[in-house]
Amino acid sequence: MTRTKRLFAGGLAALLGGCSAAPAEPADPPASGAPPAVGFTADVRVEGQSVHISYQLTNQSPDELLVLNRVPAGGKTDPNAVYIVGRSGTHVVEIGKRAFAMPDTDKVSWAQAFRVGVTKVPPGQSVGEQLTVPLPLKRNHPYGDDYGDGAISLPDPIEQIVFCLGVVRASEAKGLAADETLPHLSSTTSVQHLFCSNPVDL
Repeated sequence: MTRTKRLFAGGLAALLGGCSAAPAEPADPPASGAPPAVGFTADVRVEGQSVHISYQLTNQSPDELLVLNRVPAGGKTDPNAVYIVGRSGTHVVEIGKRAFAMPDTDKVSWAQAFRVGVTKVPPGQSVGEQLTVPLPLKRNHPYGDDYGDGAISLPDPIEQIVFCLGVVRASEAKGLAADETLPHLSSTTSVQHLFCSNPVDL
């Protein structure tokens, strides 16, 4: 091979390698149907090396609601535990207490679906929390960071953050167990409605 051909081949390989897409966040399918009537407020503030979040949700509907706010952490539930994912195609990161669908891949399998705990909120009742999330933010998805195509990273740079809370009507919940948890599956996300704060600059 001549020097010119070697240079062309090397440049083509580098070009093709540079065009490979980075692993992306799995699809986040929207819920079907109308969201329940709620009063939702959330305050998100960045102070020093932490993100401070306070929220309150009041059930204004005639149905009992399940708020998906008990995120497992090391085998237990920590009030400060949250899921952290990027929003594909943006520089926005979502901090959330919610359900996710199981990633659609044939490269990785899980013995069973991971689960998130719920708080039951009867009509007219409220639930709220104050939590602190340390900076820098680290991705935290119930199914991990790698679904067979490489590790998924948060956007770089992160320009904005938003807090989202998942809510499901108790009558529409699928697979609610005695321990009051729901699975991270599309059967849950199809009836989950997200209530989110306004984006905040990081």
